[in-house]
Amino acid sequence: MNQKPAFRRLFILLLVPGLILLVLACAIRKNDYTPYTESAYYKKTIKSLEEHKPLISEGDTLQVGWAKLSITPPPPFPLAGYGKRLGKEYTEIHDSVYVRTFAFDNGKQQAYFIALDMLITPMTLTTALNEASIKAGLQPEQLYLSATHTHNSFGGWGEKLMGWVMAGSYSKQQLARTTDQIMRSIELARANAEKARVGYGKAFAGHLVGNRLNGEESVRDSTVRFIKFEQEDGDVAVLAAFSAHATVLPSKQPVLSRDYPGAFVDALEKQVDFAAFTAGAVASHKPIYHHQDTFESVDSLGTQLARTILPELSTIKMGYTSTLGYSRVPLALSDPEFRISDNYHLAPWLFHGLFGKYPAFVSSLQLGDMILLGAPADYSGEFVKGLEQHANSQNQKLLVTGFNGGYMGYLTPSRHYMLDEYEVRDMNFYGKWGGDYITAVFRSLLDQHQQNTTAK
Repeated sequence: MNQKPAFRRLFILLLVPGLILLVLACAIRKNDYTPYTESAYYKKTIKSLEEHKPLISEGDTLQVGWAKLSITPPPPFPLAGYGKRLGKEYTEIHDSVYVRTFAFDNGKQQAYFIALDMLITPMTLTTALNEASIKAGLQPEQLYLSATHTHNSFGGWGEKLMGWVMAGSYSKQQLARTTDQIMRSIELARANAEKARVGYGKAFAGHLVGNRLNGEESVRDSTVRFIKFEQEDGDVAVLAAFSAHATVLPSKQPVLSRDYPGAFVDALEKQVDFAAFTAGAVASHKPIYHHQDTFESVDSLGTQLARTILPELSTIKMGYTSTLGYSRVPLALSDPEFRISDNYHLAPWLFHGLFGKYPAFVSSLQLGDMILLGAPADYSGEFVKGLEQHANSQNQKLLVTGFNGGYMGYLTPSRHYMLDEYEVRDMNFYGKWGGDYITAVFRSLLDQHQQNTTAK
């Protein structure tokens, strides 16, 4: 009797499960629940904070300038914002998209706030801007990056597979054009700078935002925060941040649009000379509107949001300042944990193969007693109340933004980790403690701004 066929079958029966186990062992890891305070990455970042302290100076009266330029690619071009689109191209432009830039100069140093009508500030764009800013005689940390987070802007900026899913086919040409327009906007804003008074304001907009993660209306950021600039010649500009996702328009809409942030800016600019919007702490937060997912709802929400702050513009305290500061602090990260179950996630090498491997950082910008903090993520508005209390205790006025040029996914409170929701399952890239970790870093950064300003 020939034993070879039977032996082969037995060999295969033993080999196949072994190969499956080997693949699983290479591709899957168990989740790490070690508190971030005990981790090596947290300790490394705390050390990094000491090595990258905010550069703060007291100089002449702050000069402020502003400018905007179109960054709109002609159709057809891929849309970015909803994975189910798979980078579907838009065939029509409802409203163009822009870069809006503020330039700040106190005679000793300069800084720039950049708001992009894009889903995020892509990491590929950040890399290109780092190189372009150095060529222009600037340091990358002088550029504070942000985005409106509209889900109907252009894509073409993601190189890896998941970049294609979210933003369509990669376009090196459009990336270069966008970089050039941003750098040109910096030059224009700097050329338009004049001595200016600065003021900070807040308005309640709870009727326009809800908590989409757990429905707890008491746990949300319901405030629109804004900074008003008034040049000596009387021209007025407003920079505003709000924590509702720019997702009024549905994924099936094949039209380029700024969504409600565009309508908000357009409504403001009927009353002031220049306006810019930036996404605040949008994770967990949805827009509230009372019509269908249409441009009518876009216009209604944007107009209502503008109406919340317009009455406040004439009442806020304005004054000159000579204090200007900024920082960009590198973040050490844990291994990514893209979950496939409650307790297991994809191995880091597989995650990086799908998403790419990019550096992350937190940003800050100081204008007098106003501190702007930038997160490399969809950062949850549930953190803002505690951060604002911490800032207020140090006589600081706070404005938090997301999408600063890196991306860590969604950063939500650790108590939500086991919820069966999109934000903490599919888009939570760095495990249970990611949001708590960044919040702790923000607190330390606020402390550094307070200490360094007091020491001046």
